[in-house]
Amino acid sequence: MTPILRKGKPKSWNKIEHAPYHVVQTYASRLRQSHAQNAERIELKPPRHTTKQGLPAVIYDMEDFMTTLAADCRFTLIGKFSNTMPKVELIRKSFIMQIQLNWGGGVNIAHYNARHVFIDLDNELNYNTVWKQQRMTIEGKLMRLQAWTPNFRPEEETPIVPIWVLLPGLPWHCFKKEFITPLLASIGKVLYLDTASIKKTRASMAKVKVQVDLTKARPRHVWIRLDDEDLTIGR
Repeated sequence: MTPILRKGKPKSWNKIEHAPYHVVQTYASRLRQSHAQNAERIELKPPRHTTKQGLPAVIYDMEDFMTTLAADCRFTLIGKFSNTMPKVELIRKSFIMQIQLNWGGGVNIAHYNARHVFIDLDNELNYNTVWKQQRMTIEGKLMRLQAWTPNFRPEEETPIVPIWVLLPGLPWHCFKKEFITPLLASIGKVLYLDTASIKKTRASMAKVKVQVDLTKARPRHVWIRLDDEDLTIGR
């Protein structure tokens, strides 16, 4: 039997249903939405609006600028190259290969200019791990590590450095970071104790790495007081 060929398209071809339209979020919009959901709101004192030399000027509270706003950057370091630095992608790759960050920790490395990158760590332990390196070699180029401060200026050297502080004759039961941190508050920020102090294999002194400001005077001795009334109780 000879098949009969019909002209025209099958009826089913004329009833094609289009797929419903979908709204596709861009990566940038998803990132903004995520940031808005996760960002912690901060309370700032209302700034004062004025003018200077005919231009608008906004006067912010000093405590807000130096402390409140800077709280999110407390684990930030600066990577400074002597000459032009490698591409930031290579810096990130080399950094992760060289530094063993603690479990659950992360790092964000951001390009600043031709010689500087900002290194954001997400916890104190990783901050101390990286900070004690002092310098790294990235793609054959030396990168020095510096502490970030709210007054950071790329053309100036930071006066914030880590130094070893010795505590000879510290009571044996006081070889604890929780005790030593307030003890050395007038010196600087305690970063960590050395291995011998942590394991208590050296009884003569505790050795502590402290972040200090070289522009400020440092006392050579600190009194340990044990009684508010009797000044003779302590050392």
